[in-house]
Amino acid sequence: MGTELGACESVEHGSSTEFSAEAERKLVRKIDLMILPIMLVAYMMSFMDKQTLSYAAIMGIMEDLRLTGAEYSWSSAIFYFGYLAFSYPASLLMVRFPLGKYLACTYIVWAIVLACHAATTNFTGLMVARFFLGCTEASVSPGFSLLTSLWYRTAEQPLRHGIWFCGNSLSLIIGGAIAVGIWQIESSLATWKWLYIIFGLVTFTWGVVMLFRLPDSPTNATFLTPEERVIAVARLKSNRAGYKTNRIDKRQMVEACTDPKTWLLGVLILGCNIPNGGYTTFSGLILKGFGYNTLNTLLLGIPGGFISFLVVLASCYASSKIPNSRCTVSIILSCSSILGTALVYATHHNASRYVGLILMSFYAVTMPLSMALISANVGGVTKRSTVSAIYFILYCAGNIIGPQLFFERQAPVYQSGFVAIFVCLAVVVVVLGGLVVYLRGENARRDRMMVGTTGSGEQEGEEEELMDVTDLKNERFRYVY
Repeated sequence: MGTELGACESVEHGSSTEFSAEAERKLVRKIDLMILPIMLVAYMMSFMDKQTLSYAAIMGIMEDLRLTGAEYSWSSAIFYFGYLAFSYPASLLMVRFPLGKYLACTYIVWAIVLACHAATTNFTGLMVARFFLGCTEASVSPGFSLLTSLWYRTAEQPLRHGIWFCGNSLSLIIGGAIAVGIWQIESSLATWKWLYIIFGLVTFTWGVVMLFRLPDSPTNATFLTPEERVIAVARLKSNRAGYKTNRIDKRQMVEACTDPKTWLLGVLILGCNIPNGGYTTFSGLILKGFGYNTLNTLLLGIPGGFISFLVVLASCYASSKIPNSRCTVSIILSCSSILGTALVYATHHNASRYVGLILMSFYAVTMPLSMALISANVGGVTKRSTVSAIYFILYCAGNIIGPQLFFERQAPVYQSGFVAIFVCLAVVVVVLGGLVVYLRGENARRDRMMVGTTGSGEQEGEEEELMDVTDLKNERFRYVY
């Protein structure tokens, strides 16, 4: 405790902390090597576990549990009701408890719930298991986003968000390969049950690793020396987003709900996740509807994961190197998804439709970029946590709505689902353009206000950098887009 307080106090109350660029580079490499592999594998597990329902559908869970098309859609959607129910409590718990330990415990409980899916024998049992699985996952993405903002400068965050978000794409590669292996198991137990048991055991093991290896924040990271902890805190002054605190500020909660940025980002999130809900739930069945058997359907999902992995890395790297390019990159990829949607819906050649299905997945890259936008553009710890909670409420709503737009009677074409995806992605492109105009205008307004400000104003700015001050209250805060 003394070391943690010392790291903060030496920055907040002492003289300015000086460190060389080389020392900072070495520190960032050290942080990257410790934190990013843990987050990457953990996020891969989270998406792999969510994909189990899609794999299970290909392996016969619908026939074994006698599910109708509507029941299958609801078994996907109920996950997000659990996610929604626990999203706000999760945001409070992340402020109250050590973040790394809390996330590790979440993974352990999650793994147990996932393995219990193998015991389900009907629609009701599957719904209960999926609901509680959603509850356990409510902390993961907002927790990782918050953890990233506590360790990295604003300019460093898009690439780091992209690296751990690549776990989604890796899950399609590794999870697909594991699913192919599980499909070969000859046993009296259904292969989809083995799927849940094996994925649950793997996730449980990684949760234990996280418990001992994932640090909570720079102030108490045992893998850093005391001097490195001081530098790790001091270098975040440039973020002007406030430092980790266990105090919940109700005024920041109100500001989060009345800030126009919150709702512009909210429409963006909803517009991305209605397609996400439909795509992740039905992509396997859509691919199988092209005429492939179970084994080939599982195998054909793997190349798409590899391409998606490369696109996520390249996009997030470009966003981190080119100033204010996050929204532009998202617009380009959303347009690619619109093209892919048109190819799957309007063509009848399997090769073209397969390419279109891969292009459709590019919308997912807007997710890590949106997380980076929130981390970079929202100041104040409680405000950032509240905005993250709103973000994930809308994330849940989109993923609940998405599967309901794919009707069994329209299989395997699913006209309504594809039209909805096309419209949502078009809205996303418009909102991203509006966000660029709004944030650029706000930066220009603040620049005009700061003209002629010197002396004590600069000193106040330095003091605000590590205080728990929101972006609207701190006129020196500059937005990125």
